[in-house]
Amino acid sequence: RSAKLGNGAKMEDKSFLVCCVAAGAAAVAIWSVWRGRGRKPRKLLVSEPSLTALEEKYLRHAYKSTFISGGAGSYKARLEKEFAAMCGCEYGIATANGTVAINLALHATGMERGVGDEIIVPSMTYVATAAAVVDAGGVPVFADCDELGLICPRAVEKAITARTKGIIVVHLYGHIADMDPLLAIAKKHGIPVIEDAAEAHGALYKGKPAGSFGDVATFSFYANKVMSTGEGGIVVTKSKELHKRMVYLRGHAMSPDRRFWHTEVGFNYRLSNLLCAVGVAQLERFAELFHGRQRVIKAYAAALEGFKGVGINIRHGWCQPSPWLACVWLPEGCGAALRDDICADLEDLGIETRPFFYPVHTMPPYINYKFHSADGVPVSETNTVKVAQRGFNIPTSVGLSRAEVAFVSRSVRQVLAKHIA
Repeated sequence: RSAKLGNGAKMEDKSFLVCCVAAGAAAVAIWSVWRGRGRKPRKLLVSEPSLTALEEKYLRHAYKSTFISGGAGSYKARLEKEFAAMCGCEYGIATANGTVAINLALHATGMERGVGDEIIVPSMTYVATAAAVVDAGGVPVFADCDELGLICPRAVEKAITARTKGIIVVHLYGHIADMDPLLAIAKKHGIPVIEDAAEAHGALYKGKPAGSFGDVATFSFYANKVMSTGEGGIVVTKSKELHKRMVYLRGHAMSPDRRFWHTEVGFNYRLSNLLCAVGVAQLERFAELFHGRQRVIKAYAAALEGFKGVGINIRHGWCQPSPWLACVWLPEGCGAALRDDICADLEDLGIETRPFFYPVHTMPPYINYKFHSADGVPVSETNTVKVAQRGFNIPTSVGLSRAEVAFVSRSVRQVLAKHIA
Protein backbone atom coordinates (compact mmCIF):
# COMPACT_ATOMS: atom_id res chain seq x y z
CA ARG A 1 0.00 0.00 0.00
CA SER A 2 2.79 2.45 0.91
CA ALA A 3 4.57 1.62 -2.38
CA LYS A 4 1.57 2.80 -4.32
CA LEU A 5 0.53 5.86 -2.30
CA GLY A 6 3.93 7.38 -1.47
CA ASN A 7 5.63 8.70 1.69
CA GLY A 8 2.52 10.25 3.22
CA ALA A 9 0.83 6.91 3.20
CA LYS A 10 3.85 5.34 5.02
CA MET A 11 3.16 7.51 8.09
CA GLU A 12 -0.50 6.63 7.91
CA ASP A 13 0.41 2.97 7.61
CA LYS A 14 2.67 3.16 10.66
CA SER A 15 -0.10 4.73 12.73
CA PHE A 16 -2.47 2.05 11.53
CA LEU A 17 -0.11 -0.72 12.68
CA VAL A 18 0.36 0.88 16.11
CA CYS A 19 -3.42 1.05 16.50
CA CYS A 20 -3.73 -2.59 15.49
CA VAL A 21 -1.13 -3.68 18.07
CA ALA A 22 -2.82 -1.64 20.80
CA ALA A 23 -6.23 -2.97 19.89
CA GLY A 24 -4.89 -6.53 19.93
CA ALA A 25 -3.35 -6.08 23.35
CA ALA A 26 -6.60 -4.68 24.67
CA ALA A 27 -8.52 -7.59 23.19
CA VAL A 28 -6.18 -10.10 24.89
CA ALA A 29 -6.60 -8.29 28.21
CA ILE A 30 -10.39 -8.27 27.87
CA TRP A 31 -10.39 -11.96 26.90
CA SER A 32 -8.25 -12.84 29.92
CA VAL A 33 -10.61 -10.99 32.27
CA TRP A 34 -13.65 -12.60 30.66
CA ARG A 35 -12.13 -16.09 30.94
CA GLY A 36 -11.38 -15.51 34.63
CA ARG A 37 -14.93 -14.48 35.48
CA GLY A 38 -16.49 -16.83 38.03
CA ARG A 39 -13.25 -18.69 38.63
CA LYS A 40 -12.33 -19.38 42.24
CA PRO A 41 -8.75 -18.72 43.36
CA ARG A 42 -6.67 -21.83 44.02
CA LYS A 43 -7.67 -23.71 47.13
CA LEU A 44 -5.18 -23.14 49.92
CA LEU A 45 -4.26 -26.56 51.28
CA VAL A 46 -3.33 -27.21 54.89
CA SER A 47 0.12 -28.39 53.85
CA GLU A 48 2.00 -28.83 50.59
CA PRO A 49 5.56 -30.12 50.13
CA SER A 50 8.28 -27.75 48.95
CA LEU A 51 10.25 -29.36 46.13
CA THR A 52 13.04 -27.66 44.18
CA ALA A 53 15.69 -28.39 41.59
CA LEU A 54 17.89 -29.82 44.37
CA GLU A 55 15.46 -32.66 45.09
CA GLU A 56 15.22 -33.37 41.36
CA LYS A 57 19.01 -33.35 40.98
CA TYR A 58 19.57 -35.85 43.78
CA LEU A 59 16.67 -38.02 42.63
CA ARG A 60 18.09 -38.19 39.12
CA HIS A 61 21.53 -39.01 40.51
CA ALA A 62 20.12 -41.86 42.60
CA TYR A 63 18.18 -43.12 39.58
CA LYS A 64 21.25 -43.14 37.35
CA SER A 65 23.31 -44.89 40.04
CA THR A 66 20.93 -47.89 39.70
CA PHE A 67 20.86 -48.19 43.51
CA ILE A 68 17.12 -47.64 43.70
CA SER A 69 16.03 -50.09 46.42
CA GLY A 70 16.36 -49.62 50.16
CA GLY A 71 19.08 -52.21 50.49
CA ALA A 72 21.96 -49.88 49.66
CA GLY A 73 22.84 -46.50 48.27
CA SER A 74 24.76 -43.38 49.23
CA TYR A 75 21.64 -41.30 49.90
CA LYS A 76 20.23 -43.87 52.31
CA ALA A 77 23.47 -43.81 54.29
CA ARG A 78 23.58 -40.00 54.28
CA LEU A 79 19.98 -39.56 55.38
CA GLU A 80 20.36 -42.01 58.25
CA LYS A 81 23.60 -40.48 59.50
CA GLU A 82 22.76 -36.81 59.04
CA PHE A 83 19.19 -36.91 60.35
CA ALA A 84 20.30 -38.85 63.42
CA ALA A 85 22.99 -36.23 64.08
CA MET A 86 20.38 -33.45 63.89
CA CYS A 87 18.50 -35.30 66.64
CA GLY A 88 21.56 -35.68 68.83
CA CYS A 89 21.82 -39.41 68.11
CA GLU A 90 24.51 -41.65 66.66
CA TYR A 91 22.33 -43.99 64.61
CA GLY A 92 19.45 -43.75 62.15
CA ILE A 93 17.39 -46.48 60.47
CA ALA A 94 15.34 -45.27 57.48
CA THR A 95 11.94 -46.92 57.14
CA ALA A 96 9.09 -47.09 54.64
CA ASN A 97 6.92 -44.78 56.77
CA GLY A 98 6.49 -43.44 60.28
CA THR A 99 4.02 -46.14 61.32
CA VAL A 100 6.33 -49.07 60.65
CA ALA A 101 9.07 -47.06 62.36
CA ILE A 102 7.03 -47.36 65.57
CA ASN A 103 6.39 -51.04 64.90
CA LEU A 104 10.12 -51.64 64.46
CA ALA A 105 10.93 -49.69 67.63
CA LEU A 106 8.44 -51.77 69.64
CA HIS A 107 9.95 -55.07 68.52
CA ALA A 108 13.49 -53.83 69.16
CA THR A 109 12.76 -52.59 72.69
CA GLY A 110 11.35 -55.89 73.93
CA MET A 111 7.61 -56.02 73.30
CA GLU A 112 6.52 -59.57 72.46
CA ARG A 113 3.73 -60.40 70.06
CA GLY A 114 0.47 -61.90 71.32
CA VAL A 115 1.34 -62.34 75.01
CA GLY A 116 -0.57 -59.36 76.40
CA ASP A 117 2.32 -56.89 76.58
CA GLU A 118 0.92 -53.41 77.24
CA ILE A 119 2.18 -50.19 75.72
CA ILE A 120 1.02 -46.88 77.19
CA VAL A 121 0.06 -44.36 74.52
CA PRO A 122 -1.80 -41.05 74.56
CA SER A 123 -5.34 -41.08 73.21
CA MET A 124 -4.76 -37.58 71.86
CA THR A 125 -2.67 -38.58 68.86
CA TYR A 126 -2.93 -39.63 65.25
CA VAL A 127 -4.30 -43.17 65.09
CA ALA A 128 -1.02 -44.59 63.71
CA THR A 129 0.49 -44.58 67.20
CA ALA A 130 -2.05 -47.05 68.54
CA ALA A 131 -2.39 -48.94 65.26
CA ALA A 132 1.33 -49.73 65.29
CA VAL A 133 0.99 -51.24 68.77
CA VAL A 134 -1.91 -53.47 67.74
CA ASP A 135 -0.18 -54.47 64.50
CA ALA A 136 2.92 -55.42 66.46
CA GLY A 137 0.84 -57.71 68.66
CA GLY A 138 0.67 -55.49 71.73
CA VAL A 139 -2.12 -53.97 73.79
CA PRO A 140 -2.47 -50.18 73.75
CA VAL A 141 -3.36 -48.61 77.09
CA PHE A 142 -4.54 -45.03 76.69
CA ALA A 143 -3.46 -42.18 78.95
CA ASP A 144 -5.03 -38.75 79.26
CA CYS A 145 -3.22 -35.59 78.18
CA ASP A 146 -2.54 -32.18 79.67
CA GLU A 147 -4.34 -28.98 78.65
CA LEU A 148 -2.28 -28.76 75.43
CA GLY A 149 -2.86 -32.34 74.34
CA LEU A 150 0.48 -33.77 75.52
CA ILE A 151 0.58 -37.09 77.38
CA CYS A 152 0.14 -36.51 81.13
CA PRO A 153 2.83 -38.00 83.43
CA ARG A 154 0.32 -38.56 86.24
CA ALA A 155 -2.00 -40.49 83.92
CA VAL A 156 0.97 -42.56 82.72
CA GLU A 157 1.85 -43.45 86.31
CA LYS A 158 -1.70 -44.69 86.90
CA ALA A 159 -1.66 -46.76 83.72
CA ILE A 160 1.42 -48.82 84.58
CA THR A 161 0.89 -52.50 85.42
CA ALA A 162 3.06 -55.62 85.61
CA ARG A 163 2.39 -56.10 81.89
CA THR A 164 3.64 -52.65 80.82
CA LYS A 165 6.49 -53.02 78.33
CA GLY A 166 6.81 -49.49 76.99
CA ILE A 167 5.63 -45.89 76.92
CA ILE A 168 5.14 -44.07 73.62
CA VAL A 169 5.42 -40.33 74.15
CA VAL A 170 3.86 -38.34 71.30
CA HIS A 171 5.12 -34.82 70.56
CA LEU A 172 1.75 -33.57 69.35
CA TYR A 173 1.61 -30.96 66.57
CA GLY A 174 5.35 -30.42 66.89
CA HIS A 175 5.27 -29.70 70.65
CA ILE A 176 7.53 -31.88 72.81
CA ALA A 177 5.89 -33.46 75.87
CA ASP A 178 7.23 -32.84 79.38
CA MET A 179 10.07 -35.35 79.18
CA ASP A 180 11.71 -34.99 82.60
CA PRO A 181 8.88 -36.48 84.70
CA LEU A 182 8.07 -39.06 82.01
CA LEU A 183 11.67 -40.27 81.89
CA ALA A 184 11.76 -40.40 85.70
CA ILE A 185 8.65 -42.60 85.75
CA ALA A 186 10.10 -44.88 83.08
CA LYS A 187 13.38 -45.22 84.94
CA LYS A 188 11.59 -45.96 88.22
CA HIS A 189 9.70 -48.86 86.63
CA GLY A 190 12.40 -50.02 84.20
CA ILE A 191 10.25 -49.31 81.12
CA PRO A 192 11.64 -48.24 77.72
CA VAL A 193 10.49 -44.95 76.21
CA ILE A 194 9.73 -44.46 72.52
CA GLU A 195 9.36 -40.90 71.28
CA ASP A 196 6.76 -40.63 68.52
CA ALA A 197 8.22 -37.46 67.02
CA ALA A 198 6.45 -37.83 63.66
CA GLU A 199 5.43 -34.16 63.79
CA ALA A 200 8.35 -32.68 65.72
CA HIS A 201 11.33 -32.32 63.35
CA GLY A 202 13.68 -29.74 64.84
CA ALA A 203 11.69 -29.11 68.04
CA LEU A 204 13.59 -28.43 71.28
CA TYR A 205 12.85 -29.34 74.91
CA LYS A 206 14.90 -27.23 77.30
CA GLY A 207 17.40 -26.73 74.49
CA LYS A 208 17.70 -30.39 73.49
CA PRO A 209 16.27 -31.80 70.23
CA ALA A 210 13.30 -34.07 69.80
CA GLY A 211 14.50 -37.62 69.40
CA SER A 212 17.33 -37.36 71.90
CA PHE A 213 15.41 -38.42 75.04
CA GLY A 214 13.92 -41.88 74.63
CA ASP A 215 15.55 -45.24 74.08
CA VAL A 216 14.50 -44.74 70.47
CA ALA A 217 12.55 -42.08 68.57
CA THR A 218 10.52 -42.30 65.39
CA PHE A 219 9.84 -39.64 62.76
CA SER A 220 7.62 -39.45 59.70
CA PHE A 221 8.63 -38.07 56.30
CA TYR A 222 5.07 -38.02 54.94
CA ALA A 223 4.28 -35.37 52.32
CA ASN A 224 2.76 -32.89 54.78
CA LYS A 225 5.65 -32.87 57.25
CA VAL A 226 8.26 -30.09 57.70
CA MET A 227 10.63 -32.22 55.62
CA SER A 228 9.35 -34.99 53.40
CA THR A 229 10.21 -37.90 51.17
CA GLY A 230 6.60 -38.35 50.07
CA GLU A 231 6.29 -41.55 52.08
CA GLY A 232 8.95 -42.52 54.58
CA GLY A 233 10.18 -42.45 58.13
CA ILE A 234 13.18 -43.04 60.35
CA VAL A 235 14.11 -44.39 63.77
CA VAL A 236 16.98 -42.75 65.67
CA THR A 237 18.81 -43.98 68.74
CA LYS A 238 21.99 -43.53 70.76
CA SER A 239 22.24 -47.27 71.40
CA LYS A 240 24.56 -49.35 69.24
CA GLU A 241 22.75 -52.52 70.33
CA LEU A 242 19.28 -51.21 69.46
CA HIS A 243 20.55 -49.95 66.12
CA LYS A 244 22.00 -53.35 65.28
CA ARG A 245 18.76 -55.04 66.31
CA MET A 246 16.58 -52.73 64.18
CA VAL A 247 18.76 -53.01 61.07
CA TYR A 248 18.53 -56.79 61.45
CA LEU A 249 14.72 -56.83 61.86
CA ARG A 250 14.16 -54.27 59.08
CA GLY A 251 15.86 -56.58 56.55
CA HIS A 252 13.78 -59.74 57.17
CA ALA A 253 16.02 -60.75 60.09
CA MET A 254 18.64 -62.18 57.78
CA SER A 255 21.68 -63.57 59.57
CA PRO A 256 24.66 -61.20 59.22
CA ASP A 257 26.92 -64.25 58.98
CA ARG A 258 24.91 -66.44 56.61
CA ARG A 259 23.10 -64.84 53.70
CA PHE A 260 19.45 -65.83 53.17
CA TRP A 261 19.36 -67.62 56.51
CA HIS A 262 16.67 -66.14 58.79
CA THR A 263 16.71 -66.90 62.49
CA GLU A 264 13.42 -65.18 63.44
CA VAL A 265 10.52 -63.38 61.83
CA GLY A 266 11.59 -60.04 60.39
CA PHE A 267 10.15 -57.38 58.11
CA ASN A 268 10.79 -55.43 54.95
CA TYR A 269 10.53 -51.87 56.32
CA ARG A 270 13.25 -50.37 54.10
CA LEU A 271 13.05 -46.94 52.45
CA SER A 272 14.09 -46.68 48.80
CA ASN A 273 17.38 -44.95 48.05
CA LEU A 274 15.38 -42.86 45.55
CA LEU A 275 13.24 -41.41 48.33
CA CYS A 276 16.26 -41.06 50.57
CA ALA A 277 17.74 -38.81 47.87
CA VAL A 278 14.74 -36.53 48.22
CA GLY A 279 15.19 -36.68 51.98
CA VAL A 280 18.84 -35.63 51.80
CA ALA A 281 17.90 -32.61 49.69
CA GLN A 282 15.16 -31.70 52.16
CA LEU A 283 17.61 -32.06 55.03
CA GLU A 284 20.05 -29.69 53.31
CA ARG A 285 17.16 -27.22 53.01
CA PHE A 286 15.87 -27.88 56.52
CA ALA A 287 16.51 -24.38 57.90
CA GLU A 288 14.65 -22.87 54.94
CA LEU A 289 11.72 -25.26 55.36
CA PHE A 290 11.58 -24.84 59.14
CA HIS A 291 11.76 -21.05 59.15
CA GLY A 292 9.41 -20.78 56.19
CA ARG A 293 6.63 -22.49 58.13
CA GLN A 294 7.58 -20.57 61.24
CA ARG A 295 7.11 -17.31 59.29
CA VAL A 296 3.56 -18.33 58.37
CA ILE A 297 2.63 -19.27 61.95
CA LYS A 298 4.07 -16.05 63.35
CA ALA A 299 2.04 -14.05 60.83
CA TYR A 300 -1.13 -15.83 61.92
CA ALA A 301 -0.28 -15.21 65.57
CA ALA A 302 0.22 -11.49 64.94
CA ALA A 303 -3.14 -11.26 63.16
CA LEU A 304 -5.27 -13.61 65.27
CA GLU A 305 -3.80 -14.10 68.76
CA GLY A 306 -6.38 -13.05 71.33
CA PHE A 307 -9.11 -12.23 68.79
CA LYS A 308 -12.36 -13.66 70.20
CA GLY A 309 -10.23 -15.51 72.76
CA VAL A 310 -8.37 -17.52 70.14
CA GLY A 311 -4.83 -18.84 70.58
CA ILE A 312 -2.33 -19.77 67.86
CA ASN A 313 0.10 -22.66 68.50
CA ILE A 314 -0.08 -22.31 72.28
CA ARG A 315 3.00 -23.74 73.95
CA HIS A 316 4.59 -24.55 77.28
CA GLY A 317 7.68 -22.59 78.31
CA TRP A 318 9.90 -25.66 78.15
CA CYS A 319 9.44 -26.15 74.40
CA GLN A 320 10.42 -24.50 71.15
CA PRO A 321 8.01 -26.40 68.89
CA SER A 322 8.47 -27.53 65.34
CA PRO A 323 6.27 -25.45 63.02
CA TRP A 324 4.47 -28.41 61.49
CA LEU A 325 0.96 -26.97 61.25
CA ALA A 326 -0.70 -23.75 62.35
CA CYS A 327 -3.06 -24.66 65.19
CA VAL A 328 -6.07 -22.46 65.95
CA TRP A 329 -7.21 -22.95 69.55
CA LEU A 330 -10.77 -21.85 70.22
CA PRO A 331 -11.73 -20.53 73.68
CA GLU A 332 -12.36 -23.12 76.41
CA GLY A 333 -15.90 -24.40 76.34
CA CYS A 334 -16.19 -24.36 72.56
CA GLY A 335 -17.46 -27.68 71.29
CA ALA A 336 -16.89 -29.75 68.18
CA ALA A 337 -20.11 -28.51 66.52
CA LEU A 338 -18.94 -24.88 66.65
CA ARG A 339 -15.47 -25.87 65.44
CA ASP A 340 -16.95 -27.79 62.53
CA ASP A 341 -19.19 -24.85 61.52
CA ILE A 342 -16.16 -22.54 61.49
CA CYS A 343 -14.18 -24.99 59.38
CA ALA A 344 -17.06 -25.42 56.93
CA ASP A 345 -17.24 -21.66 56.38
CA LEU A 346 -13.50 -21.48 55.76
CA GLU A 347 -13.73 -24.34 53.29
CA ASP A 348 -16.39 -22.35 51.40
CA LEU A 349 -13.84 -19.54 51.09
CA GLY A 350 -11.28 -21.87 49.51
CA ILE A 351 -9.28 -22.48 52.71
CA GLU A 352 -8.69 -26.11 53.62
CA THR A 353 -8.84 -26.95 57.33
CA ARG A 354 -8.52 -30.09 59.40
CA PRO A 355 -9.84 -30.70 62.91
CA PHE A 356 -7.58 -31.69 65.77
CA PHE A 357 -7.24 -35.46 66.03
CA TYR A 358 -10.18 -37.34 67.48
CA PRO A 359 -9.44 -39.25 70.73
CA VAL A 360 -8.29 -42.69 69.60
CA HIS A 361 -10.01 -44.46 72.49
CA THR A 362 -13.40 -43.30 71.12
CA MET A 363 -12.91 -44.95 67.70
CA PRO A 364 -14.56 -48.33 66.95
CA PRO A 365 -11.38 -50.49 66.84
CA TYR A 366 -10.12 -49.11 70.16
CA ILE A 367 -13.16 -48.62 72.41
CA ASN A 368 -12.50 -51.79 74.40
CA TYR A 369 -8.98 -50.81 75.45
CA LYS A 370 -8.39 -49.15 78.83
CA PHE A 371 -8.22 -45.38 79.25
CA HIS A 372 -6.66 -43.68 82.29
CA SER A 373 -7.21 -40.08 83.35
CA ALA A 374 -4.96 -38.30 85.80
CA ASP A 375 -7.68 -37.33 88.27
CA GLY A 376 -10.34 -40.00 87.84
CA VAL A 377 -12.80 -37.65 86.16
CA PRO A 378 -15.44 -38.98 83.74
CA VAL A 379 -14.08 -39.56 80.25
CA SER A 380 -16.28 -36.78 78.85
CA GLU A 381 -14.51 -34.30 81.14
CA THR A 382 -10.93 -35.34 80.38
CA ASN A 383 -8.41 -33.06 78.72
CA THR A 384 -8.26 -35.47 75.80
CA VAL A 385 -11.91 -34.90 74.90
CA LYS A 386 -11.75 -31.15 75.56
CA VAL A 387 -8.60 -30.55 73.50
CA ALA A 388 -9.88 -32.59 70.56
CA GLN A 389 -12.95 -30.36 70.29
CA ARG A 390 -11.19 -27.01 70.60
CA GLY A 391 -8.85 -26.82 67.66
CA PHE A 392 -8.25 -26.98 63.95
CA ASN A 393 -5.39 -26.44 61.50
CA ILE A 394 -5.12 -23.89 58.70
CA PRO A 395 -2.72 -23.65 55.72
CA THR A 396 0.96 -23.67 56.77
CA SER A 397 2.94 -24.38 53.60
CA VAL A 398 6.31 -22.75 52.96
CA GLY A 399 5.09 -21.66 49.54
CA LEU A 400 2.25 -19.48 50.82
CA SER A 401 2.66 -15.87 49.70
CA ARG A 402 2.26 -12.97 52.11
CA ALA A 403 -0.98 -12.08 50.33
CA GLU A 404 -2.32 -15.62 50.83
CA VAL A 405 -1.39 -15.62 54.51
CA ALA A 406 -3.11 -12.26 54.89
CA PHE A 407 -6.19 -13.63 53.10
CA VAL A 408 -6.35 -16.62 55.47
CA SER A 409 -5.93 -14.33 58.49
CA ARG A 410 -8.73 -12.00 57.34
CA SER A 411 -10.99 -14.94 56.55
CA VAL A 412 -10.45 -16.58 59.93
CA ARG A 413 -11.22 -13.30 61.72
CA GLN A 414 -14.36 -12.86 59.61
CA VAL A 415 -15.63 -16.37 60.34
CA LEU A 416 -14.75 -16.21 64.05
CA ALA A 417 -16.65 -12.92 64.36
CA LYS A 418 -19.67 -14.62 62.80
CA HIS A 419 -19.69 -17.59 65.19
CA ILE A 420 -18.25 -16.30 68.48
CA ALA A 421 -19.93 -13.41 70.30
